[in-house]
Amino acid sequence: MIFLKSLLIVVEVLCSLLLIGLILLQRSKSEGLGLAFGAGAGEALFGARAGNVLSKATVILGIVFMISTLMLGVMFAQKDKALIDTLDPAPAAAPVVQPQPLESMDLALPEIDTPPEGAVQPAAPDSETM
Repeated sequence: MIFLKSLLIVVEVLCSLLLIGLILLQRSKSEGLGLAFGAGAGEALFGARAGNVLSKATVILGIVFMISTLMLGVMFAQKDKALIDTLDPAPAAAPVVQPQPLESMDLALPEIDTPPEGAVQPAAPDSETM
């Protein structure tokens, strides 16, 4: 199984690189990368019907790429599916906690420090002095 996955990954990489090259060699309205090889280099390399040959090769490589992608997706998904099947289907129920009545709770408020009765409070700053 590991050998088949490795083989499909190699096929995937080769197909992607060949697809990139074939797409860049194809004619476009502005001739694309084909001009980098010279004006008639594409025709000299593949003949007068270079567009048909390149188009057919692109379609075939695209089909091989899609098939290898689907096969790799299925193979890697089966690994995850087996892991899910081994898990416990029914989760454990959460323990039920009974609420406590308010009388039993300690709701004492903390004491607030108050100044002694004869203490002088600092005066608030006047808005005029600022």
